[in-house]
Amino acid sequence: MSNKEMVAALFEEFFNKHDFSVVDKYISPDYIQHDYNVPPGREGLKDHFRKMYENFPNFRVDIKHIIEDGDMIAVHGYGTKEKGVAEVLVVDTYRIVDGMLAEHWGTIQQLPPDQFGNPQLM
Repeated sequence: MSNKEMVAALFEEFFNKHDFSVVDKYISPDYIQHDYNVPPGREGLKDHFRKMYENFPNFRVDIKHIIEDGDMIAVHGYGTKEKGVAEVLVVDTYRIVDGMLAEHWGTIQQLPPDQFGNPQLM
């Protein structure tokens, strides 16, 4: 599996299907989280998204672009916490080490209601 395929699989399986078992498959045991909203490590990631999925059971992120540069992967996506209520643009950057996601930086842009479902953003 290529690095791009791995990141796409993480997004589909974890962020869209809410399958927590894939965290240990794709995320390094030494995972470094640079997103101040998400606690560090694999368990911090799982705990944060357990709460997210409880509050927003239809949460998902649709990938629009994946860019690879050496050991770095950047993802641009359209996130939906609750369709028509909370929609966001996201950019996630990962560093790959030994075939696993070792480090993450993330940016989220909340969309105003008049931009929800905008096909130019999606």
